[in-house]
Amino acid sequence: MQITPSQPVLWRTKLQALLGIIPLIIIFLLLLSPVGINLSTILVSSDKLSWYLTRASGVVAYLSLATSTVWGLLLSTKLVKKVVPAVLSLAMHTYLSWLAIGLVAFHAFVLLFDNYYTYSVANLLIPFTGPYKPVYVGLGIVAFYLMLLTSVSFYARRWIGQKNWRRLHYLTFAVYWLVTLHSWVAGTDSPTLTPIYAGSAILILFLTVLRIVFKI
Repeated sequence: MQITPSQPVLWRTKLQALLGIIPLIIIFLLLLSPVGINLSTILVSSDKLSWYLTRASGVVAYLSLATSTVWGLLLSTKLVKKVVPAVLSLAMHTYLSWLAIGLVAFHAFVLLFDNYYTYSVANLLIPFTGPYKPVYVGLGIVAFYLMLLTSVSFYARRWIGQKNWRRLHYLTFAVYWLVTLHSWVAGTDSPTLTPIYAGSAILILFLTVLRIVFKI
């Protein structure tokens, strides 16, 4: 027997999808706008601006991913369900995930204009081929693909099934740890951001253990 989703379920899915892709739409439109064109010109002519932008976008992307991971763990417990409406909490989780994806895409895109390390489109798409710390930058690329997979899979739950989707969603833990390793080793701001990396890792480990052991 085929199960047809109810109207409220479809409405919530559409709302979450819209909230999720808003950051990507904004970034895409900005890149096509005069602002984006001028930014490309400035990036080409500036020695350090592209490096500053890729660092800044990388940091904010990491914070978005860490927050999304923490929020996702909280969503699986009763701690949030009693306080935040399900539609809002899921929309927030989706928004943070796609925001991180958009920022990571920008983080990589800006490297095309870097004057110190020469990156090609292939270097940014194919893991472990770049000129700067290829192993750890490659781990970041792998994490980006996994991030895309888990985020897109949310909209395919009807077809792949809830159980398969949940199994696939466990990849978010791999994404977080790969990105943390990538950021810590390849990031030039690691000494400053180490407390943030350590703090988010401890919090995520704590929430994971709490969820598994106490099944809250």
